[in-house]
Amino acid sequence: MTPLQLLVKITVVVFVVSSMVSIGLAARGTEIIAPFRRPLWVLRALTANFVLASAVALAIAGALPLDPGYELGLLLLGFSAGSPLLPKLAEAGRSDVASAAALMVLLMGASVVVMPVALPLFATGLQVQPGRIAMPLVVLMLAPLLLGMAWQRVAQQTGAKLLPWITKTSNIAFVAVVLLVCSTNFTALAGVFGSGAIGAAILFVVLLFAGAWVLAEPDPAGRRLLGYATGGRNIGAALVTAGASAVDPKAVVMLIVTGMVGLVLLLTAGVRARRTESPISLQPPRRASREL
Repeated sequence: MTPLQLLVKITVVVFVVSSMVSIGLAARGTEIIAPFRRPLWVLRALTANFVLASAVALAIAGALPLDPGYELGLLLLGFSAGSPLLPKLAEAGRSDVASAAALMVLLMGASVVVMPVALPLFATGLQVQPGRIAMPLVVLMLAPLLLGMAWQRVAQQTGAKLLPWITKTSNIAFVAVVLLVCSTNFTALAGVFGSGAIGAAILFVVLLFAGAWVLAEPDPAGRRLLGYATGGRNIGAALVTAGASAVDPKAVVMLIVTGMVGLVLLLTAGVRARRTESPISLQPPRRASREL
């Protein structure tokens, strides 16, 4: 391993851990628990983010003449749900930020359970035991998330003061990850053009957003929120899994390309919708709660 490759791994760890801690510090227990009072909504979210997403990834990989590395990248994203950027996307699209945070935590926790079980079954290029996938997800994602939530509960004032700095660290680390991955995989990144990878990434995000729109509750803002959650994949979880599995560098490039494409498309959709739709809250009403 070269010093630059080691720096990439360290930067990915900093990005993932700081993102999870900041999410935990910003989350409130009542907001996280609220979605579980609406089991049909939870079922829709899980179906869109794991059944639909993995099916779309497999369908695109089978229909388009993509390099196996790019196919593996798409499949990694198909099982990586709960993007840390979801609250920002919800804010841009005038959806309820508290509900977005709850949805993000739900999907992130589900990814830790689903990825180690599902990936070895479907990803032929991922030669790794389920335990080796689960361990970094638990250590680098679930544990920091729980630490942040506990910190917020025990020392709320201190956590509030540190939250902006931890969030800034996460943002800087994300930019550094993108730049370092591009520099260490320059040849592979240059090969993206004309390979069909960019078109596959666009198709992947668009189909996920459209499919989530159909599966979601019959309200435009609620449909957008599930669309953001499904179309915006958890790049951190996918990078952690890729790093633990020593995958083809093209798979890592596909993660970055799809992440950037998804961010642009979803932010554009959010800005366009912001002017026309009112926000929606998925928190249960105060007087009485009812199922969808």
